[in-house]
Amino acid sequence: MHGNIIRICLVLAMTVLVAACQSSNPIQNTQLNDQQPLKLGQGVVALELINNTDRLGNLHPNWGEVIIIRIDNEEQRKQAAIAKAKEKALKKGKTFDPEAVDWEHEYFSLRPNSKGTVSSQLFVGAMPEGEYLIGSLYSYYNDGNMSSWITMPVFQSAGVFEVKATQLTNLGTIVFQPLLNTKEPSFWSNRTEQRAYVTRLSGDTDLAPFVKHHYQNLASSMDFSSINSWKEDPFTELRAKLGSLSKSNAYGERAIALQGSELNALAARFGLLHLVNGQGDLTTESLPTSSQLTSSLHFQGNLLVGSERGLLFSKAQNGQWQSSQPISAKEAFVWLGSANGFGYALASSQKQHVLYRFAGADTRWQKIGEFKKKANNNWLVQNGGLFVFFDAQGEPKIINDNKLLSFNEATNSWQATKYKSFKKFSQLKTGELIAVEVSQWDGFGDQVISLDYGQSWQTIERSTRLFGDAKADATLPALLPNNQIASVGRVKTVKGSKKNKLRIITADIQNASDKTKWTPHGELKANCSTQLAELTQGSTLFFLCDQGQVVSTSDLGQSWDVRIDIDIARMQAQYEAFLASQKKEAKANSDEKL
Repeated sequence: MHGNIIRICLVLAMTVLVAACQSSNPIQNTQLNDQQPLKLGQGVVALELINNTDRLGNLHPNWGEVIIIRIDNEEQRKQAAIAKAKEKALKKGKTFDPEAVDWEHEYFSLRPNSKGTVSSQLFVGAMPEGEYLIGSLYSYYNDGNMSSWITMPVFQSAGVFEVKATQLTNLGTIVFQPLLNTKEPSFWSNRTEQRAYVTRLSGDTDLAPFVKHHYQNLASSMDFSSINSWKEDPFTELRAKLGSLSKSNAYGERAIALQGSELNALAARFGLLHLVNGQGDLTTESLPTSSQLTSSLHFQGNLLVGSERGLLFSKAQNGQWQSSQPISAKEAFVWLGSANGFGYALASSQKQHVLYRFAGADTRWQKIGEFKKKANNNWLVQNGGLFVFFDAQGEPKIINDNKLLSFNEATNSWQATKYKSFKKFSQLKTGELIAVEVSQWDGFGDQVISLDYGQSWQTIERSTRLFGDAKADATLPALLPNNQIASVGRVKTVKGSKKNKLRIITADIQNASDKTKWTPHGELKANCSTQLAELTQGSTLFFLCDQGQVVSTSDLGQSWDVRIDIDIARMQAQYEAFLASQKKEAKANSDEKL
């Protein structure tokens, strides 16, 4: 069996998806219908897919399909195709060569269930009993004017799994790990094996609760007493090393001004939480989840961390992390805050946001608002996002696109007034609001700041390129001591020079709307133009790089320190060891047949 699998991997890796799409044998849909039982002989497959990068490409934020190949019936299908071709040749009196007959595997498509996720993706579907492997990851884009597709071969990189009737096959967490920069236009046209890898994490990612919660009627007819998973093979240990490397080099972009603490936080994939103290020192916590962490709050003496699938984590006195699920698995935490003795949580589901209030993390949570989600944009209009902040009295306010909503305790209702629209938004621990406005031109408009809890806003005027500074344009401004504001802009430092480079720029807050009042400082580190404003501690500024590294400067860009490194070289070396092991195994199997 290993020889067949490796042959498929090495020979068909770059062509199988195109062949499946163009063949007369269509890819079979695996979508679950919760109102109908499983078909006879079918089982359910579930997997979590994590892209260890912010997005796959300009038109592809995530994968749209996981293409599965059935391998236990390949000889049966081959012989059936030969018999059919032989019969046809005999009827026409033609010569017949069985080795020249084309035959096809069975292909199945898993599509994502986006309820309760933010950056991770959950794929669940039903397939007949048998043995399978993941052929590829696939994404397709079409807006009527243009189309684009990308694919990533998987095959033996993940391994073989088995499906049994009425049972769940839990494949745990699959990782897509870029080794080259996905921001480079050449990434997806580069066919080298060394551009990226796909592997699986070792350890338990229990997806049975997700299946039970999302498909309650169907799950009632399933047998969860025995859960299937991956089959053991010679590459299990190498995959575990690859998965461990990806996890320790997790991508994190969710900066949090952590309320109730001197700390600030950077939430990352694979359950990693980076904490920055008042002196700018950084420590890392590993929580018992492989999903994206999304939000954090210090409340009633406890550090609370929100994640996907409704999971909330708190740190016990013995230093161990404990998990609870105060909200539905169909929701993901996206924000945590506290005021006037209450904790608040904003959750995101497929079509709406929900705001909860709680007196204690382990008490019953009260749902105090439901707000319809708006798409980021349509072909006519760029829409703003939904954000929460507290006013001077500690009352929660909701910004939903161009509406400001205030809660009326007496009527238990929300009252709306017209307001600004924002693409990005955050409230600092000292109360100031920092944001990026919506632009109907390209999505992201001006940076703005409010010092009076949103009653008035001051525009931050700076110079960036009309095209080409998307990362800098989309980031929030940072506040420094002595009423100084720090941002990023293009400044000519040599009179008469046509070159202007991205630099850290500072100004007094009251002068931030005048471009001529900005003071330029050091250049940004290459490919590190996303300012993580919420991590700012004193005069120390933090920036996110394209591949996930985090750098800081305490002297406004004159010198830089790497605070979170992404060890691409080590992952590359480990992946090459995996490929070498594959080729060695393939040769051994080939020699056995001679």
